[in-house]
Parts: sequence; C-alpha cells; structure tokens
Amino acid sequence: MPDLRRKILVALLVISAVILPLWPSFERAGLAMDEGALLVYPELIAKGQVPYRDFETFYGPANSWLLSAAYAVGGPSIFSERTVGLLYRILILAAIFALVQKRSTTLAAGSVLVAGLLLIPAGLPAYAWIGAVVCALWSLWFSVKVESTRRCFCGGVLAGLALLFRPDFGPAMMTAGLPLFLLMPKARRWNYVTGAALGIAPYAWITILAGPQEVLNNLILLPVFQSSAGRHVPIFSAPHSVIALFFMHLAAVGLNAVAGLIGIRRDRADASARLLLGLSLLALGVTHQAAQRLDFGHMLSAALLSLTILPVSIVAFFSHWRTRPARPYQAVFATAFVIILLQIMAPTLASSTFAKLADSVNGDVHYAVFVEHRGRAFPIRSPQVAVGVDAMLNHLETLATPGQRLFVGPADLRRTNYNDTFIYHLMPQLEPATYFLEMNPLSANRPKSRLAADVATADWLILSHYWDDWNEPNDSMKLGPEAPMLVVQSEFQLCGRYEGYDLYRRRTPLAARN
Repeated sequence: MPDLRRKILVALLVISAVILPLWPSFERAGLAMDEGALLVYPELIAKGQVPYRDFETFYGPANSWLLSAAYAVGGPSIFSERTVGLLYRILILAAIFALVQKRSTTLAAGSVLVAGLLLIPAGLPAYAWIGAVVCALWSLWFSVKVESTRRCFCGGVLAGLALLFRPDFGPAMMTAGLPLFLLMPKARRWNYVTGAALGIAPYAWITILAGPQEVLNNLILLPVFQSSAGRHVPIFSAPHSVIALFFMHLAAVGLNAVAGLIGIRRDRADASARLLLGLSLLALGVTHQAAQRLDFGHMLSAALLSLTILPVSIVAFFSHWRTRPARPYQAVFATAFVIILLQIMAPTLASSTFAKLADSVNGDVHYAVFVEHRGRAFPIRSPQVAVGVDAMLNHLETLATPGQRLFVGPADLRRTNYNDTFIYHLMPQLEPATYFLEMNPLSANRPKSRLAADVATADWLILSHYWDDWNEPNDSMKLGPEAPMLVVQSEFQLCGRYEGYDLYRRRTPLAARN
C-alpha cells in the first residue's frame, strides 16, 4: 500500500507538471474549420441532426456525441470544448503512467514527461484523434490482465470505442491488441470480442438513421479514395525537422517492437513484453496519420505513441544486456536521451514547451483576440481580422431574420480546401445552408456535388479570401465545377467587405419567390 501511494503521488506530480503549460492554451487562437467543427457539429446533433445524413464528416460519431453531452452541461463554448480536450490529455498521461509503472515508477514519470513535450505544442482542441488515443491506451491497460473476465471485456469495449472515435484506428487496434489477445484463455477472448462488438455497435444504429451509402461515403470512400489526394503532403516536401521526426518515429517503432519480441522470446507468457509489442504495433498502425499529411501537428499525433514508449525499450535493452533488473538511473538516462534527441531533431518542441510554461506562470498572456457574439466567443489570432469579423457579424445581425439560412465558404468555390466553420457557431439564430459545414477538397467540389444546390438555398453568404492563396503539392490545386460560382453571381449581391470576408445577400428573398 505505501508503494501504491507513492506511485499515485508521483503520477499526480508529474501529470500536474505537464498540465501546467497547457493552461495558456485556453487562450490560443482556434483553427477556423477544425475547431469550428468541434463547436458546430455537437450542437446540431443536440438539435436532432444526424452525422453523415445531415452534414459531412470524415470522423466517427463518438467525439461529437461526447461533446454534445458536455455542451448540455457546460453550454456550447470553446471553453467547454477545450475542457474536454484537457480531460482527454490527462487520461492519456494517466494511461501512459499506468502502462509503464510496473516496470519502474521513475520510467513511468519519464514517459509522461516525453508525452508532455509532444502534447503541449498542439494545445487543447478535443479532436476525435485524441479521444481515440485515450480509448486505445486504456484498452491495452485493461487487456494486460488476461485472466480477468471484467478487464478483458472492458479492453474490448474500449478497443471498439476507439473505432467509434476514428474508424481508421481499426487496423492499429486489431494488430495492437493481438499479442495480448493470443495470451488470453479462450473464454476471455470471447469476453474481449463481445466487448469490442458492443463498443462499435452504435455504428449499426447510425447507419440505419443516416443510410448505408452516406456512412460508406463519409467514412471510407471519400476520405480514403477521393479527398485524400487533396490533403496528402509528400514526405520530402515537409520541413527538415518534421522529416527527421518522422524517421525518428519509425526508428522508435522498430526498437519498441524488437524489445517486445525479445521479451516474448524469453518468456512467451510475459504480458509486459506483449504489452510493449502491442504499443509498438499501435504506433505503427497510426503512422498513416503522419505519412498522409506530413506536417508538424499530424507528425506529433503519431510520434506520441512511439516516442513515449522509447525510454521503456531502451531500459529493456539495457536490462537484457546486463542480465539484471533496470535501476532508476537507467530510467533517468533513457528519458534524458529521448528528450535530448527530440531537441536535436525538433528544437521547437522544447522551446515551445518552456515558453508555455513561462506563460502559465506569468498568468497575463493573450494569444488571441476573442470575437464575441450572442454570448458566444471564438479566439482569432489577428486583432485586425477579429475587428473585421466582429463588424461583419454585427452588420449581418441587423439585416438577417432568425431562421434564415447562412452559407460559409471560401471565396472561390471551385476549390473547397478550407472554410470558417466557427462562424456558424457565432450565428446560432441562422440555419446552416449546406451539407458541407467543413470544406474538403475533391469532396464538396467534386463533379455532381450538391454544393451549388446548397448555395442556392441560402439567404446569406460569407465567403473568405484567406484561402485564395492555398498552395500545396497535391490535388487540392485542381478546380472543381463552376456551378457554385455561377449561383453566387446570378443569385446574390455583395453588401459588405470586412478584412478578407465578403458578405452577400440574396437578390430576391426566397420567401418572395415562393
């Protein structure tokens, strides 16, 4: 019991040390589409709309459902959303400590510190990916007790829930769970499979509501076979530090896998070795997140599952070579080695972490200007843009009638690479006029898309010029059909320009036409 108290105390201290630099992230500017969708989709669900049927999203429904429940308690706000994001990160850190602590408390603390270096730069958005990581890590923790009926069942449920957050976690979860699954007695395997089936069962319900074709389009056909060509960033077009981090991730996956295999070879019933192999397979299975779009954010998402476990593998190798248990100084050395290597490969990681730590102590740091409207707020990095958005929304407030339809998109609707989804959140009295609340290339602007028809149903348009200069080495540069732009030209008139945003009103109100 004293040892358990000591571990809990160490876990609380080290997790608190990582969480402290995250507090200023409540004040960080939000991503116009990515975080805007986290605000808009859950509220639409609370109003009875169904993902895939009523709006496009390439992610599983679990995150939106959970955020919808959070907004029912705390109200639909970016602070509620980021609070959920903070809880996700606390659960990830707690899972990492729990998974490693049996090998060494010092090593567990070191792994949490490495995880902090990778989590802090990304801030606090409650992305579906982060929720899936929470479920995946705790699934493995529950599954370690291969003789336990309850824990094998819970491990299966969480594995299924990881897919309910992100269906592309499927291959990663199947391979990551396999080493421990094979160690389970036959009855426990059935417990795990039953739990996994229960975890993903809501897909059956939402398929009935949305329709099989829409679910298939949103979760497989469009993101995997069509829109991905417009999001892919080739590996060697990325900055050198990101490329270096990518290959460091691959090397860590390989070392973690070898360490696990060596442990299994020594003792096939060693659940700890199988856990290490499972964690390495999980990291390998999510590498597509980085390989598909190699930028800093996506790279950190994958590296989180490989580099945090690398100190464990280093100590495991050291212990095997010395043929004696690892000592605390070995854990300190392994952690320091990984942190120093990260500093060499991606020097902005440490500097970003230390800057945010200083900001959290300072307590008077403002990363963004919050645009407030109808009791809601969204943080925007540029004060000039924030003033323009505020003026535009105030003007629209005086012109629009509650219940009218609003469309938000890029100024050139032939290229649907990004948009300002957060505006729907700030104007809740207006109904979204489109299925494409976020804009994905080769989806919203694909041939025979409903985009032009959606624009034609709007009373108001807000079109942004901030995405005019979008320039990536992929198919996002291709132009789609002219039809949506023809609708804008023929059906709408410009009534205001505000720092990169154009506000249009319908020439002839829909009510008058009807």
